[in-house]
Amino acid sequence: MTLCYLDMPISKKTKTILVVDDEPENLRSYEEILKDMDYRVLTQSSGDAALALLRDGVTVDLVITDYRMPGMNGMEFLTELRRFQPCVPAIMITAYGNIETYLNSVSLGVFEYVNKPIKKEELERIVKHALLHKASSKSASDGEQL
Repeated sequence: MTLCYLDMPISKKTKTILVVDDEPENLRSYEEILKDMDYRVLTQSSGDAALALLRDGVTVDLVITDYRMPGMNGMEFLTELRRFQPCVPAIMITAYGNIETYLNSVSLGVFEYVNKPIKKEELERIVKHALLHKASSKSASDGEQL
């Protein structure tokens, strides 16, 4: 079992969110919503570009990814991400949802699986809960004996 630790409590540090989507309009929309929530937002238009960014040492507190993208899809991206950042929460957004994709995303530890289109209020709620869940997971693990 992998134990995931949070560097600082959620209220003490600006959180960085990575958004991966091949549709420029979605990237702009998500970025605007998240910046309005006072998060630092990084955007990438492919899973390969996002992985390169992360492999260069960029750390993020949350990943939001589209499922269907040219080249590497969202599931493949998350599989690779989990190899070197196993604890970062992830949200999968898709216009092509089905039970198989849902179950595969859950097996990769996706915090939330959401069908497009996603309303601003729903995205805000899910992002807040994902980051709070990460913080509460850290708090719970602090009390565990290793």
